Amino acid sequence: MINKVKNILITGGTRGLGLQYAHFLAKKGYNIGITDISNTACKVYGEASSTEEILNELKGYGVDAWYESANLIDPIQSNALVEKFIEHFGEIHGVITNAGGDVSGQDLDAAGGKPENNSFFISYDESNNIFTRNYNTCLNTLRSVIPYMVQQNFGKVITVSSINAALGVDRETTYSVAKASVLQLTRSLATEVRKNGINVNCIMPGPVRTGRFMATLKGRNSHDLKNLKTKSRLERVADPKDVAAVVEFLISPASDFISGEVIKVDGGLFNQSI
Repeated sequence: MINKVKNILITGGTRGLGLQYAHFLAKKGYNIGITDISNTACKVYGEASSTEEILNELKGYGVDAWYESANLIDPIQSNALVEKFIEHFGEIHGVITNAGGDVSGQDLDAAGGKPENNSFFISYDESNNIFTRNYNTCLNTLRSVIPYMVQQNFGKVITVSSINAALGVDRETTYSVAKASVLQLTRSLATEVRKNGINVNCIMPGPVRTGRFMATLKGRNSHDLKNLKTKSRLERVADPKDVAAVVEFLISPASDFISGEVIKVDGGLFNQSI
């Protein structure tokens, strides 16, 4: 199998799982473009001190690395981001729509925190904020990227949902609905672009030990908190590398005949809940 994939765009890429994807893929030899809502978003949970630090670390693996800030809720900024990516790399072979989050707040770092009331009756403002942060960022990114992939007649798309999209949870209702929307967008888009040689797949991580996860423990729902300290290999909270390895599989030639699929990366949590 010939690996056509070289240049990868990762949204929400300066922290959390996005940052882990960037490091994991750069080590595998992929050129990495990362974006986040601001230059200081990487500092929110203490995972990096600057975007320059991140880029230097990625380039240390012997690949090209690039960063541009953008608020992907705005389709104009999304289009401009992808145009700049193309100007820098020439082609876009893969995209991971990782931007999102189950926290509220409108600050430039998208830091926020868990809403005090994160149930079905969350405020409309917070509900709209969380939904657009998770669904619209994905939609806008793909609407900007897909035309280039259609021209190439090739591309690897990975959307990021959540195991919450498959469960009835006692908090985070809006987040769960938004992630369910991302899941269905994945399936529909995969059908629409299969004639163009574009693979579109979705991952559904369970709880993952990221900076944001640990910083927002007090606001987590029960299944996110379960087995936080267990030593069981499958019951523990996932390490980011557990998810990044699946992402790399979906980017690689090994997944060339897989599209429209949803892969749960949750240690069997969903199966336990049904």
